[in-house]
Amino acid sequence: MEVAGWQVARFTDAFVGGIRGKRVIVVAGAGNNGGDALVAARFLHQRGAIVTAAIVRSRDPTSLVMRHTTTLQRLGISLVEAPDGIDATADVLVDGLLGTGIRPPLREPAPRVTQAMNATSRPIVAIDVPSGMDADTGNGAEDAVRAAATVTLAAPKAGLARAEIAGRVFLADIGMPTSLFGTDGEAVAAIYQMGDLVELVKN
Repeated sequence: MEVAGWQVARFTDAFVGGIRGKRVIVVAGAGNNGGDALVAARFLHQRGAIVTAAIVRSRDPTSLVMRHTTTLQRLGISLVEAPDGIDATADVLVDGLLGTGIRPPLREPAPRVTQAMNATSRPIVAIDVPSGMDADTGNGAEDAVRAAATVTLAAPKAGLARAEIAGRVFLADIGMPTSLFGTDGEAVAAIYQMGDLVELVKN
């Protein structure tokens, strides 16, 4: 999660041509994708961004995402309940609402949060996949976040191959052994040899 958040933060910094002094809204769900987003929020804050974290609170007070929420509070980073605080005053949004485990249709409050993100018309960097889209099939894209770029973690996701809503897609190495990817391991390793953050070309 630390490496994933760092990769997202450094990408976002480069994507907007320098994050210092810019306003970033990080949208974080209650699962691991939200944890990645909150780590990214911390690193963006350290790089000089003006960060607001719009969160969907976990029901488990001992979860990793709640621990990262506490860390942000201690750092003085602004926290609001999503979709509050998601507005067009931001320079860029980071989408960490939902990850690869979801299957459309979405349940509340997710639809209101994705709609609020899209309504800003600001550039969105999605973590792993645009929230609301099935990572395997691409289903649900019509109601999902419309990203300018997607930083997908560890290995490519099949649903991103032709997903226009994903924007430019980048694969980030987060330190997972490529042997975990079975028959795709060699292909993933070949991408990693090009760098730890590589843009994937869509078919």
